[in-house]
Amino acid sequence: MKKVLVAAGGSGGHIIPALSIAAELQKKGCEIHYVGNFNSMEEKLVHQEGIKFSAIDVQKIYRKITLSHFRFPLKLMRSIRDSRTVIKEFQPDAFLGMGGFVSGPVGYAAHLEKIPIFLQEQNSYPGLTTRILSRWADTIFLGNKGADKYLKNSDLVYSGNPINNSIIQSSEKLDLNSVGLKENSTKILILGGSQGSVAINKVVLQILDRLLRKRIEIIWQIGKYNYSEISRQIQGKKGVYYFDFSHEMGKIYNSVDFAITRAGALSIAELESKKIPCLFIPLPTSSENHQYYNALEQVEKGTCFLLEQKMLSKSTLLESINKLLKQKEKLKANFQESIHIRAAEKIAHEIVRKIQ
Repeated sequence: MKKVLVAAGGSGGHIIPALSIAAELQKKGCEIHYVGNFNSMEEKLVHQEGIKFSAIDVQKIYRKITLSHFRFPLKLMRSIRDSRTVIKEFQPDAFLGMGGFVSGPVGYAAHLEKIPIFLQEQNSYPGLTTRILSRWADTIFLGNKGADKYLKNSDLVYSGNPINNSIIQSSEKLDLNSVGLKENSTKILILGGSQGSVAINKVVLQILDRLLRKRIEIIWQIGKYNYSEISRQIQGKKGVYYFDFSHEMGKIYNSVDFAITRAGALSIAELESKKIPCLFIPLPTSSENHQYYNALEQVEKGTCFLLEQKMLSKSTLLESINKLLKQKEKLKANFQESIHIRAAEKIAHEIVRKIQ
């Protein structure tokens, strides 16, 4: 039985693809050991999957000067030491790093222990961890083609981003009557992530009545951050289905015509696989502005539009929605078969092939 050590954390955009690949590796008979941060999202999700988990104390690099910077060197050395301990006990045949600050010390420890290193980079502009570890990687699997120009590694594989195939393969739609929507209306999905986007929510709220008068209905993931505030303001409005989080994203994707969303790699992969034209409003504070580069690569495919947050206003959002309405068929025609649907299977196959 081959053993694979996996490290990813910090956000669902790293963790969900990691678990998708881990599941495919397990189907191929591999034993998985996952390393993540203490008291983290990854610890909770990995335990739910019944995968062995080891926690290390990792600190990300903050952009602003804080007292935490003074603790960073010591925590980094400890996390590398603890990662080496895990490696010596588990004796993996390969390491898979999915990006994010958790992957850094584990990947470097794998290098020191001469363990073959595989990386999966979700974004069009690779994160710092991927760029550092790339010099020792056997193979780097790219979620977006645009990342190749920033990486020197000779073995780059355009695999796509692993996604939740249960969402993508779902053909069911929402029960529209039960959520107060009509069958024959144009429907726009507002998607700001689990926490929601305050900037997007604020402007959508300002133009909501105008959209409803145009027979455009809204499916709105407000997110947890300001759900109470916004839900009070729109309570009772017909033509709006709103929520903080939903377990029915597959049904929702099947029920909408367009999406207005941030540009996280995982959301893009799901929306692209469902062939949903989008207006991307990248999060300007995303690490190294990677969401902007993600959106830009999609614009080049001709399936979406890009609106930077600094340009976001009532008028620019209405103008962009009108463009989506007018160019709906053209945008849909530009979608190709999604590479993301089989990405986890492809990555697992390639890792197992190389460590046999």
